[in-house]
Amino acid sequence: MGVLAGKAALVTGAASGIGLAAADLLEAEGALVYRADRVEGAGVSLDVACEEDWRRVVAEIPRLDVVVHSAGIATWGGIEECELGEWERTIGVNLTGSFLALKHTMPLLRRNAGGGSVVLIGSASGTKAAAGAAAYCVSKAGVAMLARCAALEGKEGKVRVNWLSPGGVVTPMWKELPEAPDRNRPALERMAFPDEVAEAILFLASDASRGMTGAELRYDAGYTI
Repeated sequence: MGVLAGKAALVTGAASGIGLAAADLLEAEGALVYRADRVEGAGVSLDVACEEDWRRVVAEIPRLDVVVHSAGIATWGGIEECELGEWERTIGVNLTGSFLALKHTMPLLRRNAGGGSVVLIGSASGTKAAAGAAAYCVSKAGVAMLARCAALEGKEGKVRVNWLSPGGVVTPMWKELPEAPDRNRPALERMAFPDEVAEAILFLASDASRGMTGAELRYDAGYTI
């Protein structure tokens, strides 16, 4: 039996990248996994920036123990060149989407006598600024503060809220990199792969991290030091 046997988990952004790897690992560890994404073919259709979608999805889930909110986008461009629509879209998916995930899943998690665990996916870019990525950096910095606030509000209902901050991860968002990362290089000299990040997510989702809430787990190979 896996460490999540008998648990139910909702994973957003589950069609690719970190979300897909997390959904696969949580399922392998015994969880009933609801795989949500906006792309066709996902088990649960969900636009994380749409509140009506969240209301519909949560209404269809009878029980929830774990939420992994992985859906997100990355946009690039300097502040002077960034269109307002791109700014709003990035904040809407990454930060407002995280807010809506918490707003609509925390009541469901509170119903369990043992509470539950929420894992938000932040980014090293939420700590370390990058020229040309203001919208992304700001959205992920916001996720960090949102997680802290949610952790305080979740305490009474035994709902833990933590966030994982990866550095570069080999996902579809990074396909245009000039060089494909090499899995065989030493870990601190290369980007991470989704299955590696999923292991950190499993730790935060499971009872192995039962003493943690409002905490950031950095998985960035020292990028933010």
